[in-house]
Amino acid sequence: MRLPPLRSSSGSKQQLLAAFAASGASLWIAACASPGLPRPPSLHLAEVVTDLSAKRVGDEVHLQWTTPSRTTDGSSLPTPLRAEICRETNPPPVTPVPRSRRSPAGLSSAPGCDTVLTLTVKPGATEAEDRLPAALTAAPVQLLGYRVRLLNQQGRSAGFSHTALAAAGEAPPPVAGLHATAAREGARIEWNRVNSASLVELDRLLIPSAAAPSSSKKSGIALADDQPDEVRLRTAKEDPPVADPGGTLDRTALRGQKYQYRAQRVRVVEIAGSRFEIRSADSAPVTLAMTDRFPPSAPTGLATIPGGSNGSLGVDLSWQANNENDLAGYNVYRRSGTTGTFKRLTVKPVAGPAFSDTAVTAGENYIYRVTAVDNDGNESQPSNEATQMVQQQ
Repeated sequence: MRLPPLRSSSGSKQQLLAAFAASGASLWIAACASPGLPRPPSLHLAEVVTDLSAKRVGDEVHLQWTTPSRTTDGSSLPTPLRAEICRETNPPPVTPVPRSRRSPAGLSSAPGCDTVLTLTVKPGATEAEDRLPAALTAAPVQLLGYRVRLLNQQGRSAGFSHTALAAAGEAPPPVAGLHATAAREGARIEWNRVNSASLVELDRLLIPSAAAPSSSKKSGIALADDQPDEVRLRTAKEDPPVADPGGTLDRTALRGQKYQYRAQRVRVVEIAGSRFEIRSADSAPVTLAMTDRFPPSAPTGLATIPGGSNGSLGVDLSWQANNENDLAGYNVYRRSGTTGTFKRLTVKPVAGPAFSDTAVTAGENYIYRVTAVDNDGNESQPSNEATQMVQQQ
């Protein structure tokens, strides 16, 4: 079948030229928008761990790091990953390998660093424990170096982390017999003494209280927001005391709060000019409720002088102020003559260290004493006694 020849007019020719011009422009634009050479596919290598730390506790070394969530080329990291941890005794100084010299094929190695742990990990905070052989939990003290690398599902890695250091050697004995009691000046923590050149570190956790904030503030009890959730306290700053003290006083423990205490002995050793800690295993925990059953100190310096004015009779009393933070005030007691019992003159505690007794009779001999009262109603022992004869004005 023969097709009829194309017929064109001046109008159709102009349309064809316009169409060719438009197609040529679009081809030029497409060529200018070309992204260039295609990027190679990702090897899905996890970023190298940068925050590995090591801490010696008992017969183990506790390791911590953050497993990254991105690959070395910034893409999302396929999981799961495998972590390999190696350990080296007396490691030499390590110079970090520049990123450009790391093997992309995962052939990185740590000469002399033997793999001791392999575990499956996911992105985020990661922990592992290396239980040491007997040879590394006895003398002599020596240095241990740890490194970790992350392997993807194809067994490839971007390389090992920096070296984290810990000390090998004998650990101090665990703290035994730990117990805690509340005292007015704080929490008294005690344990069984041992013959060990080590200091003791207390790990204190704040147990949240269900007490209503309004009632707590009214009674002078400190709220949980007044303190951090965890506090570490030591029997010495760094060097161990000459002898195990067998206890300590936590003066930062607050009334009305509940705490949990654990204890570790800490041995400080020096290797190549650097100090390292070897800790005992944790003690069993003890819980302490800082209930206030402790009265204030007895007031001191009670003195009396004749009082009253404009013909009225009275006795003025004064004494030294107490310094307890939870002090509510003072109760004043009086008895007549050398016999009889003391009766309280104050309906409620007076705030300041002074009082005027105007319910007196001329010619009567009165004996006074004062007690201090805290916000929980605990009352002190009485002060010294002071005697005053009321004279007719």
